[in-house]
Amino acid sequence: MKMTNPLRYPGGKYFLVDYVAKVLEVHDLTGCIFVEPYAGSAAISLEMLARDLVNKIVLLERDPLIYSFWKAVVESPDELCREIDRLDISLETWHRLAPLREVQSPLEYPPLVLGVAGLFFNRTNYSGILKANPIGGLQQNSRYTIDCRFPKERVKSHIMFIAQRREQITVKWGDAVRFLKEHQTTMENQRCFAYIDPPYYEKGKSLYRYYYLDDDHRALANLLKISSFPWLASYDDHPFIIDLYLGQAHSYWMQRLYLDYTAQNRKRGSELLLSNVQIPPVAQPPQAARPQLA
Repeated sequence: MKMTNPLRYPGGKYFLVDYVAKVLEVHDLTGCIFVEPYAGSAAISLEMLARDLVNKIVLLERDPLIYSFWKAVVESPDELCREIDRLDISLETWHRLAPLREVQSPLEYPPLVLGVAGLFFNRTNYSGILKANPIGGLQQNSRYTIDCRFPKERVKSHIMFIAQRREQITVKWGDAVRFLKEHQTTMENQRCFAYIDPPYYEKGKSLYRYYYLDDDHRALANLLKISSFPWLASYDDHPFIIDLYLGQAHSYWMQRLYLDYTAQNRKRGSELLLSNVQIPPVAQPPQAARPQLA
């Protein structure tokens, strides 16, 4: 059964689910611990769990609001659903919760408070971007209003569906590079697979509250380069990223994936799939077929 998701997310990677499943199967990694250090909507991890391809998932998230949401899903789903019932999906609520977007640590408020705020902004803001303005604008003079993407009953059903597997879900807060560095040996010894989906290189600043600068992308590449646990990374196709992973000192398996971007505007683009294990070619629709990198 498909693991339905309560979040909308810019750059969400659900379209990679079948591909990641294939990588796990090809490398005899079914039943592993699946680690997603840039969790976001956690679409890949949750679907691997729903398909019983992995025994446990570990979600790490830097944004306090999204982390708190997943923590509430796992630790207090009933209370979270009751708060959703009480939530007025309106511009007034948007302004009331707006100061919570300035919170830098999940320790500043109870997880339920921040989790509800994270869900609210995700479902009411343009393209699910927490730092964006509400759907319909601050004047609400659009044909689409702030509540048009917040079907409460469906969102609650998604939350409760995920909560059924809570014993197999670990949620952590923090920096992905630091987490991977601290748990590198453990991940190498415990049959773990990491799906790495960092902030976009070019559009990260406009999409996420916690984006990466060049040094951050470089630090991640340097860490992955010395890690022996199997990992798969998805990145936007950019010369800087290609040079990091296919420079003279190191080279990884790479495939290109062509797709339509819709988070900010609809256009044809491409993403990179990089890994320290051999990855299969990406199946492309006939109209989007292009030569694959070796």
